[in-house]
Amino acid sequence: MALKLENGDYVKNAQSGNFERVEYTDELLQSCFVALNTLRGRFYPNKSFGSRIRQGLSLPENEYAFALACQALEGLDGVIVKAARVENGNARISLIINGKEKEVNIVLDNKL
Repeated sequence: MALKLENGDYVKNAQSGNFERVEYTDELLQSCFVALNTLRGRFYPNKSFGSRIRQGLSLPENEYAFALACQALEGLDGVIVKAARVENGNARISLIINGKEKEVNIVLDNKL
């Protein structure tokens, strides 16, 4: 994950080597990635931050992953969870962030 922290900062693109300005949508996407990959209950200052997606999914997996993603991202303005797919040990969460469609991939490892 690139160190894209704040809107308007510059970051070096790993592919092209050029510097780019971080857009607000990219900042929100990074926040979504962090919230979905952080195990819920393990973040000391706020025990309700994060997601339980990586702690194991019950069947039906896609619907359960969708519900957990909605729970994890409910506090982010401008972020809507569109769909969730679980395949090959990965959860792909499709998001709409300020009208732009983005996707977050979560590697599911149940070895906690």
